[in-house]
Amino acid sequence: MKGAMQSSGLWLCALWACAGSAETVEWERTPIQVTLAVGAEREIRFEGPATVGVPADLVETGRFRAEFANDTAYWLATEPFGARRVKVRLERTGEFVLFDVRAVPGAGGTAEPLVVTVARPEQGVPDGGGGSEDPRSALVALVRHAARLDLAPPRLAAGPADVVAVETARADATALYRHPDAARLRLVVRGQVSRGGLFATTLEAENVSGWPLEFDVRHLRQETGRRLGTEAGFVAVAWTRSSLAPAGEPGVAARLYVVTRVPFDLAVAE
Repeated sequence: MKGAMQSSGLWLCALWACAGSAETVEWERTPIQVTLAVGAEREIRFEGPATVGVPADLVETGRFRAEFANDTAYWLATEPFGARRVKVRLERTGEFVLFDVRAVPGAGGTAEPLVVTVARPEQGVPDGGGGSEDPRSALVALVRHAARLDLAPPRLAAGPADVVAVETARADATALYRHPDAARLRLVVRGQVSRGGLFATTLEAENVSGWPLEFDVRHLRQETGRRLGTEAGFVAVAWTRSSLAPAGEPGVAARLYVVTRVPFDLAVAE
């Protein structure tokens, strides 16, 4: 995602490197299977900086190239090879993530980006009962769960037991985009989850015009009305992309995750 906005005194920073075309997998102590298409570089995205350990013979023979920048590894196989163990160390936590990597001719592999998340025990969210989780961490965790439920395969989408789905009657949220380009955009509600007194609502922003559109989340605001206030205000917004392609082309839509302290229908009610 490209950035974060300040709302109600909170910053929501680089929540998750999620793209609509990326595959997501969660590390749970079972080596992650990765198949590379020979000659096609593949992005492996992590939750922060990491160090990649590649078998020496693959490096020395030039069959496998591994580079790392920011939170993303770039893996390229120059010729086929069987499954080999690759170890990645997450610098922020010291944890290791294991991969079984193999390379096959182009038609049998994939260059689709892979997003790697790490399963960790969930902590309680403060609710006045003595919970110890930092509010900012709770906010990030909730948006991560909303994004996983929205984008991940069903086998990886399940969240902790205390994350619950919340019904929303509102389907069209286009009126929330207060920008001169609003007529070129459609905002649709895709779902809502709640945890620890916070609500994360998934919106799909779609460019309905024939020209590229720069979507500016700073212009995403509640409708004026009696509900507008601290409790009903947006706590934070995360998004997957801001540059939307013309209608009918790849990249025409983006996902947004809007966090509120009350259900979405109440937060935007007139």
